[in-house]
Amino acid sequence: MTERKYLIESRRYIGDDGKMKFDSWITSANVIEVKHEEHYIVFFPLEGEAAGKKHYIPFSNIHIVREI
Repeated sequence: MTERKYLIESRRYIGDDGKMKFDSWITSANVIEVKHEEHYIVFFPLEGEAAGKKHYIPFSNIHIVREI
């Protein structure tokens, strides 16, 4: 069975250039930890500039989580 990968996107926001932006990361279910009491998830992106760096995303800032 192959490892499931997920795309996590933050809520959209206005960047310094005045355009709508959002952050996104690719991770797997094996590296996601849900902190229910603290209302955030902890994960390590698998790809891109942030690969291997621990990320904390509040539930309120999550825009999309989908399997890819």
